[in-house]
Amino acid sequence: MSDRYGTDYPEDEPVIGAGYAPAAPPPLTPPGPPQYIGAAGIGYDGDAEAAYDDSDPDDGYDDDEYYDDEEDDSYGYYDDYEDTAPARQPMFYVFVALAALAGGIVVFLLFSLVNNGDGGDAGGGGDTKFAVAIDSPVKDKRIEIGKPEEVIVQASATEPISRFELFVGDKLTDTVNVTETPADNRYRAVMKFTLTARGNYELMVKVTASSGATKESSKARVIAFEPVGERPQTIKGKVVADTTLRAGPGDNYPESGTLKAGTEVTILGKNKSIDWLLVDSAQGQRWAKRTAIDPLDSLDLVPVRDVTPTPAPTQEPTSTTIPSPSPSASTSPTANPNAPDFVPTNAVLIEGGAKLRVTVQNISTNAYNGPLVIGVSGDVAGSEIAIDAKLPGNGGSATVEFEVAPPITTTGKKAVVSVDPKNAVKEAREDNNGATFVLLPPEESPEIVIQTPTVQPSAIAITIQNNGGDMAATSVTVRAKLGTSVTLEEKTIALAKGQTASFSVARPQGTGEATAEVVINGQVVASAQFTISP
Repeated sequence: MSDRYGTDYPEDEPVIGAGYAPAAPPPLTPPGPPQYIGAAGIGYDGDAEAAYDDSDPDDGYDDDEYYDDEEDDSYGYYDDYEDTAPARQPMFYVFVALAALAGGIVVFLLFSLVNNGDGGDAGGGGDTKFAVAIDSPVKDKRIEIGKPEEVIVQASATEPISRFELFVGDKLTDTVNVTETPADNRYRAVMKFTLTARGNYELMVKVTASSGATKESSKARVIAFEPVGERPQTIKGKVVADTTLRAGPGDNYPESGTLKAGTEVTILGKNKSIDWLLVDSAQGQRWAKRTAIDPLDSLDLVPVRDVTPTPAPTQEPTSTTIPSPSPSASTSPTANPNAPDFVPTNAVLIEGGAKLRVTVQNISTNAYNGPLVIGVSGDVAGSEIAIDAKLPGNGGSATVEFEVAPPITTTGKKAVVSVDPKNAVKEAREDNNGATFVLLPPEESPEIVIQTPTVQPSAIAITIQNNGGDMAATSVTVRAKLGTSVTLEEKTIALAKGQTASFSVARPQGTGEATAEVVINGQVVASAQFTISP
């Protein structure tokens, strides 16, 4: 033990770092390829060294070349020690296990976060599916400050719904708790809110399911306005069709400039019938037709204005120096008091921009029944369509549709509409038969038509039908007119495409030809003639 580098060890004494030699060495075998220090193979000690005896000239090895007699025992001892792979410590496996566990937790948390954010659901129940929609009020509805307003909402879900919450901006305004599940799984709620200041507000309804999952509706913008009272105001408007300015609210006033489609104007006032608006133009304060301007706020905000200055209706002055005893023919035909008066009032793209729907009105007090030609041009292919028109007086309307190829799907395009372009029909005026309309991106709007009214002993049954795009919950007025007698019924309805709604209005006084009209947002959108017999 004490002689570390010696080779004469007792047979039964263990040597530190050395293997135990067998009782009798095995027979020697011819050496294989040379082994180098650090390579795997047998170690060597005093006994093994005899295996490589350079006395054999044919073994191919030179002992002096590979072994140093003075140092071979020492290096052989350390080579055996260094060739052994180090043992793995227990803490190494502990760290590996902890790292794997931490990685699994991170992956689980990321997966949970992604799932919880899917579809806008919160509060658990990530697999819950919702459908939520605000039916009323409609987008950009103008609501008077201080007056309660209802919000009508519908929802459905793959599990029971327990609560509706109404938010105005980020403020919770009303809550409705649900205790019963409807048979058709369509939950309906009516909530209320009141606006206290002018401005634009966004409404949003959040529904909560029994599991705690939630879903928010799309936001609906409303506009709060303050009644005019004694404080006249002005609002902005946008010109939607090229129009002629006049010195007063009527076609019989002198022309005083024009407004181009797309121009923004300030609306200063209106006439009593709200069919003419007083605007601030480059020529000063002038009057323009209501149908040519889209107000950007409620017309309730502007006052009724008298004509100032008060001009006399346009008349050709009587000349006192007539060069000929026979007056020359007027360049404009004399107005016929019994003639109709046609004006184009609207042009919109429908069916994805593949069709242009044009609306014309008869603004004369005289009805017209007969052939009528309507033409279009501009950014749509020029064409004309002849119809058999039945246009009552005082705003009777007709629509006609033109094919548009290729379809128009972008903004900035214009359509020029002309009614009776060849002046085949004698009209009260011949200078207001054309208009230019800026075409908005195609979006199918509701198209309300009146089915044949039914005259009953004490009422008129009127059924309306929507042949266009879906109409959200809207206040609709249906009225019957016979001379100066007018009866009406108003209610809030929502109509999908093809749906109908029935109204019953009191029977107007008198007998004869009567008119049924549908009014939405102050405008007549459909009319029909019927007869009240004695």
